[in-house]
Amino acid sequence: MKILKSWLNDWIDIENVNSDDISEALESLGFEIESRIDKVPNYKNIVVGKVIDIYQHPNADKVRVTKVDVGSKVYEIVCGAWNFDINAVVPVALPNSEIKDGFKIDKRDIRGVESNGMICSASELDLWDDHAGILKLSDDIKIGSDFSKTYASVDTMWEVGVTPNRGDCMSHLGIARELSGYYDRPLKQNEIKLTPNIENIIKVNSGKSKLCNSYLSIEIENFEISDADIEIRYRLSSVGVRVINNVVDYTNYVLHDIGQPLHAFDRDKLFGTISVRKAKDNEILKTLDEQERKLSDDDLIITDNDSPIALAGVMGGFDTEVTESTKNLLIESAYFDKVSIMKTSRKLNLISDASIRFERGIDYDNQQKGLERFVSVFNKDQDINYSEITISKKNGLSHEEVTFDKQEIHNILGQELSDEFISETLSQLQIESNVESEKISFKSPSWRYDLERPIDLIEELAKHYGFNNFKSTLPIGNNLNNKGEYWNKRNYISNLLSSNNFFEVQTLSFADNESNDIFTPEKNPVTVINPIDQTQEFLRTNLLSSLINTYKHNFENNAQSNKYYEINNVYDDTKHKLYKDIPNQEYSLGLLLPETETNHDTRGELIQNDIHTLTNIVNLLFPKIQYEQILRPGFHKNYSYILKLNNQIIGYMGKLSYKTQSLLNLDNSLYIMQVNTENFAMSDIEDTYYQPLSTYPFIKFDLSFTVNFDFIASDLIEFIETLLPDNENKISIFDNFTNEKSRNLGIRIITRNYTKTYTDNESSEILEMIVAMVESKYSIKLNSRGNDAN
Repeated sequence: MKILKSWLNDWIDIENVNSDDISEALESLGFEIESRIDKVPNYKNIVVGKVIDIYQHPNADKVRVTKVDVGSKVYEIVCGAWNFDINAVVPVALPNSEIKDGFKIDKRDIRGVESNGMICSASELDLWDDHAGILKLSDDIKIGSDFSKTYASVDTMWEVGVTPNRGDCMSHLGIARELSGYYDRPLKQNEIKLTPNIENIIKVNSGKSKLCNSYLSIEIENFEISDADIEIRYRLSSVGVRVINNVVDYTNYVLHDIGQPLHAFDRDKLFGTISVRKAKDNEILKTLDEQERKLSDDDLIITDNDSPIALAGVMGGFDTEVTESTKNLLIESAYFDKVSIMKTSRKLNLISDASIRFERGIDYDNQQKGLERFVSVFNKDQDINYSEITISKKNGLSHEEVTFDKQEIHNILGQELSDEFISETLSQLQIESNVESEKISFKSPSWRYDLERPIDLIEELAKHYGFNNFKSTLPIGNNLNNKGEYWNKRNYISNLLSSNNFFEVQTLSFADNESNDIFTPEKNPVTVINPIDQTQEFLRTNLLSSLINTYKHNFENNAQSNKYYEINNVYDDTKHKLYKDIPNQEYSLGLLLPETETNHDTRGELIQNDIHTLTNIVNLLFPKIQYEQILRPGFHKNYSYILKLNNQIIGYMGKLSYKTQSLLNLDNSLYIMQVNTENFAMSDIEDTYYQPLSTYPFIKFDLSFTVNFDFIASDLIEFIETLLPDNENKISIFDNFTNEKSRNLGIRIITRNYTKTYTDNESSEILEMIVAMVESKYSIKLNSRGNDAN
């Protein structure tokens, strides 16, 4: 949003505050300054003149000769514009002056007539884009005066970033409120008292829909469509608004001034009661851009005798627009539901200054002030006849009172704030509050939608206390290194996969229906209201398609066959577990492993992966994982598994089926996995198992047993481990010899105690105990002494 210092000064006295200080204040208040322009006139020596005579050029049909009085002298100037007459007050560039971009003006001979300068348009003075003709000024401006003094030509413009939760700051009044608290300076009241002098003709009401809480209007008769005041036009142009005519300009001015959107109807094109309702399915409305819009029952519209004439909060209708011939107006000021406006605006791809403010939340008590402000500004331009304001409101809106323990402020900020500071700050911000010894109660004003919880108010207090005023101290507490479950999982997964040569990717959440159906046909996708194209009509229901697209792109463009993973959200059109108003979303891990992997060590061969490679990675991530073979869509029927932790399904893995591989035009087989990271806790995967090292010498036995052909060697290892529970053990099979008649199994036992060194007798006792227990349990026989005890 763009703001002007001179415009802010209408609401708070900052005229003598340095612009650098204001920049610092804005940043301290949480507004990121995206750009700043110190505005100065892009011209030199332009004066105000009055046209006292006009006559035809003797040698040219398309230009006229004028006589212009600039106070001290009358100059003859040839001019090609025809939008002014005698007595017009205009900006004049005399000889030795400059217009836009340093273009020098001097005397010129124009087909036999000497022109002593030029009469200027707004474009030639770099005020705003207007090529319609000469800039006409107010008759009460002194002739001969410096043109740059007739408006705030020296100013500062900031473009600031306003977060979506601060719709109240989408106006100069809103920013001024913030600066008022920062500088401890009161807001200017700018009270307006209307004196209506005509009767209302049109009836209005807010309709039955709860999506419109209030609908107000005022009527204006027998006015003249003309240019707005130069100060208004210059301000609007400076904040990026196109200058059109006084009606449109003044509605835009009120929007940027106090944040209340207005809409102007040609009253003579209205024939009945103006009301608000939801549209009917497939109802048609032709909007101001001359496009016929097909509506649905989610859209809110303004009606005249129940016929649609405007898209509420978004755009007016073509049939009731204000034109050059308009003589009578009806000005609308309303409060519409922000979610409804956002949905309609996005669905129809109609995003306007008004819709942006409605969807962020406007002041629900500002509608009358908006009409009063409009009439006040219009009245300075020309004497107008206007009616009383017609008001149609439903039950009053209000924010709920919030109470919390005052100790929470110190717990969050680590800083004591005095009761006096808290009370004064909340009073300056016009937040109703009650500060007691242990409790704080507050109720947000009508323009603040962001103060819903205690933490919101605590942040507000911290901001106005000044983050630079907090003491520089070391943090204290028991949970300093605890980033939370979300970040602990993410860091664990990222560190492990990155150390195993996986590349992390981040992709957009949009997908086409085919990409969703390949792997998750059981999920209903969320439809995007305003997709960029047909490949992004839905939110993705899986991460696998995104990973495969990334793999294909890098393989086809960079000849790189790499391993990838992504940690991101997937969506489906069911109710969210916590928030009923948004679709379900699950934070998930997706992983892709190609069968043939590029070796980034150019000296090595290509790396070959298979299902066991993927299984090893899964086991590293989830040491207690359980596998269950089950066929999943898109997967190979022999290599498709669901993954379980604690008997709960957390995801699935396997190999891409040949059919899917062909469908996606892949030359390389892929192994893929997706896991819902919300279905397990860190305690399920981060258990650390280790065996301490003994400081005493070890003893070693090599034993050879004659066993059956189907004997399982790992059973023998596990059994011997149980015989030496208090030792550090390393047990392995060193020989497995089989012929037609018998099978010999060689086992090596390396063991040592944690508290002592074994004597020779103790070593012999251990050996004999192991042999006896093994022979007894498995009915196998030790071969003639092939053992070695050390």
